[in-house]
Amino acid sequence: MSFFYELGSYLMKHIGRKFFHFLGGLGQLSLYYLLERRDALICYVAIALAVLAIDITRLRIAALNRFMQKRLSSFIRENESNKLTGTVPYVLGVGLSFFLYRADLATAAILFLACGDVMATTIGEYFGRTKIAGKKSLEGTVAFFVAAVLSGMMLNLLSNQLPFGILIFGALIAAGVELLPLPLNDNLVIPLVSGGVMELMVRMAVSV
Repeated sequence: MSFFYELGSYLMKHIGRKFFHFLGGLGQLSLYYLLERRDALICYVAIALAVLAIDITRLRIAALNRFMQKRLSSFIRENESNKLTGTVPYVLGVGLSFFLYRADLATAAILFLACGDVMATTIGEYFGRTKIAGKKSLEGTVAFFVAAVLSGMMLNLLSNQLPFGILIFGALIAAGVELLPLPLNDNLVIPLVSGGVMELMVRMAVSV
């Protein structure tokens, strides 16, 4: 029994967070399309404030922090044990993208994050050999780019018809942002920067 418990714990620790990241992105996307735009944006703010309150409470109460690290080790990284998690920046990244950009561009940028980041960490952890920026590997960055492009292509098949060149460039920008050692959380920066670049490209194309 202990073997299966340890195996399950290992899988949840290494895979659970990735599924949480991926499904969290899809869930937040669904929220926008299920609700009116205004209601969805209000929900993003409410969710971010609720998660922030929980995080601050966790950091202020040592016993609660230890309990949550033990029970939710799949979702709280070791380096987040004494600081805020990446959940609030994730929600803010989604909400601000929909607030600032066209819905189809924001959706693509969020998918770049949800799919690309998961693939980058997965491939980087197990197959990353060529280090190019700290712990980041060439293999992980390529995996991010490929996953981001594929998610954009799938989005086009389902609903949007974004120009392929814009998707490719947006995915490339997103992969580059993920690679850089920026002071801000990737979950916030990736959709905002890649979405902003695609928005600018679309506006320039329209104005020509």
